[in-house]
Amino acid sequence: MNIDDIYKCIQDYLNDPPLIIWGSGATIGFGLPSMSKLKEEIGKSVSSFDKTCTDLEAELGKEKYEPILPEIRKVIRDVVNEADINAKKLLLTSGDDFEGILRLTRFCYGPHPKVMNVVSTNYDRILEYVWGYYGFHFTDGFDQHELSVFDEDNFKDKEIINLMKVHGSLNWFDVDHEIRKLTTDFGYDPVMIPPGKNKYRTTHHSPYRELMQKSDNAIKKASSFLVVGFGFNDEHITPLVSKKTKTGTPIVVVTMKVTATTERELEKAKKVIYVEADADIAKSHIRIIENGSVKSDSIIDGDYWKLNTFMEILQ
Repeated sequence: MNIDDIYKCIQDYLNDPPLIIWGSGATIGFGLPSMSKLKEEIGKSVSSFDKTCTDLEAELGKEKYEPILPEIRKVIRDVVNEADINAKKLLLTSGDDFEGILRLTRFCYGPHPKVMNVVSTNYDRILEYVWGYYGFHFTDGFDQHELSVFDEDNFKDKEIINLMKVHGSLNWFDVDHEIRKLTTDFGYDPVMIPPGKNKYRTTHHSPYRELMQKSDNAIKKASSFLVVGFGFNDEHITPLVSKKTKTGTPIVVVTMKVTATTERELEKAKKVIYVEADADIAKSHIRIIENGSVKSDSIIDGDYWKLNTFMEILQ
């Protein structure tokens, strides 16, 4: 396939506004920490943490960490929050760095009924900052006012961006058994699910019960998927997306490096496109696989594995 045919295939896959799966790889470029960075910071602050572990999710899933999960959660929040604030400053001084998010939002939100659905495993507020800066109407289950309470009825099916943060957010806190949005924590417990294989034990509590239901429904109804920086390690989202792609729902994965887990989970997808960095990161490796057969395997000029550049294909 030539480059025009590759672009056309991507455009066809995402012709109807896709459901966005937004992972940690999408925000590392804005200075947000990777899993390895979180592991390093936990090791500095938590004496009983095994610094030699190679899989943070698996390590934090061990029973021995149950009593100190609040301490670990605080470490994670502090590290992510500092980077999050720096990213907000960056948006105020250099909006061009966030152009990809803006263009993606306009692409998804433009068509009738003007709704964009995003499922995210991130705690950070990068998306919210961009949407607020450019005046988009959105909800993460709150009405965006300080001290507001989580209410699943804030999610709508038209003229809104629905952001389903299935692991929680930096600015959600448990205030006397109500989940409220706070800029400052005032000593209240953050409502975040830390990494770990047992993280979904808490999902029968609000707001996770409602968020899981909303994200499940969005995945089931999706006409296509655009996956940005998500490695398919989440034990709740991954099976649902994988199952849907086996029935023919197109999926496009944009990331610096496609993981072995991603390839395994999408092995039976009927229509999948991988866009990742080549060894020369100024170039992109794009694979189009349909019904188990490689339709195209190409190296092209341009860092299309970055969202800013990728959106040039769609607009």
